[in-house]
Amino acid sequence: MAPENDPRLDEIKSKLASLKEQNTAIEKKHTNKIQDSESMQVGLRAGAELITSILAGGAIGYALDNWLETKPLFLIAMLILGVITGFVNVWRTTQNVGYQVGYKDLNKDE
Repeated sequence: MAPENDPRLDEIKSKLASLKEQNTAIEKKHTNKIQDSESMQVGLRAGAELITSILAGGAIGYALDNWLETKPLFLIAMLILGVITGFVNVWRTTQNVGYQVGYKDLNKDE
């Protein structure tokens, strides 16, 4: 019997193809879970940076107003600066700017 016409060989090939398809499906599902997890991490980090910078600006403005007795002036100014800083940090986080090793080298012209 020639090896090309062996039914056992065809059976092994079909089982191998089936296992490869299953493995590909499992790898794809795992890759999607990893991507979802990374997206959630970026979203949580961006939200935390926004909230933190707004609260820090408000706290600094409130403290300056109490110290200098200028009630709403510094609170409003520092809240505005906190919001601006928060949005810049969210943009940097979502664009992945400034968080890699060698960030300072990005702006150098070589």
